[in-house]
Amino acid sequence: MICVAGVKIQLPPTYNIYSSIFPLRRGRGLTGLKNLGNTCYMNSILQCLSNTPQLMEFCISDKYKNHICRRNKTNGQVIEEVAALIKELWNGQYKCVASRDLRYVVGQYQKIFRGVDQQDSHEFLTILMDWLHSDLQTLRVPRQRDVISASEKAWLQFTKSQESLILHLFYGQIKSTVKCVTCTKESATYECFSNLSLELPANANLCYLNQCMDMYFSGEKIHGWNCPNCKTKRDAIKKLDISKLPPVLVVHLKRFYADPSNTGSYIKKQNYLQFPLDNLEMKPYIARAESRAVTPKTYQLYAVSNHYGTMEGGHYTAFCKSANYGRWYKFDDQVVSPLDASNVVSSAAYILFYTWLPPMQLSIS
Repeated sequence: MICVAGVKIQLPPTYNIYSSIFPLRRGRGLTGLKNLGNTCYMNSILQCLSNTPQLMEFCISDKYKNHICRRNKTNGQVIEEVAALIKELWNGQYKCVASRDLRYVVGQYQKIFRGVDQQDSHEFLTILMDWLHSDLQTLRVPRQRDVISASEKAWLQFTKSQESLILHLFYGQIKSTVKCVTCTKESATYECFSNLSLELPANANLCYLNQCMDMYFSGEKIHGWNCPNCKTKRDAIKKLDISKLPPVLVVHLKRFYADPSNTGSYIKKQNYLQFPLDNLEMKPYIARAESRAVTPKTYQLYAVSNHYGTMEGGHYTAFCKSANYGRWYKFDDQVVSPLDASNVVSSAAYILFYTWLPPMQLSIS
């Protein structure tokens, strides 16, 4: 038994959640999703989430039904449709299914997802995570001790003392520190995140994920900061660090940027990014003050949302490592095919899904 941010996770030595839930099925989790008119961006994200074992088990076992919140904007409808779709993807009966009901529901709450125009998978993922967290935000936080850290206080303010499985799996926290270069006075703020958005190096055909991480966390000089100690505007250094690591770390690569010569048009960075399939170490990016409280984790890649082409005429696919079969597959809308691990890294990689959690059974108390 281990506990992840209040979620108890138990894995008996001989337990297999896949054989337990699907004892006689074949092709479990290898069902494709029909393209309903440029919905490949949605299909790509849904396959990545479906291959998140803890979320999959939570939906298929119907545990989510005990934690639906009906007091929010989406009234629990999004988690209900996501769970229903994941069940279809994992029952092993169909070669492909359609996500019409889910698409209708998300279109009701966000109009950009109603039509047949191509959308950004990162934008869809970020909004979907917010909806799913809100739909399941019923877990009461135990009463805190009288003295808590600034990081813990910011976390409680974000969650409003009610959490969810989505929060426990996907959400982390960033510490932003501004330091006056004159008097060295520091001011820190905290912000929660469901994914990290990293810049790609300019003018580099080949780059590495650790380069993007270093750029994001290296710090930058800012001018005109109102130093509370100097009582005047000063130059300062702004530095980001991780104060809370999520069990599932989602990394978004900023491939699209505005074309300075053409207002309203976007250009795609085609950098070939080298990223590890195993042993992504996040220890260098943890805030020093929180390093004792945060146990560094080594992450393993289990899914990738890919983008091919341009923003106007692109296509999305997903590469996912099946925890059931222990190998990689390509999800290209309704077509699912085996994928050699050597082909997972490509210049099409857009969103990376890492985890330190092994496939196991979740139980929430």
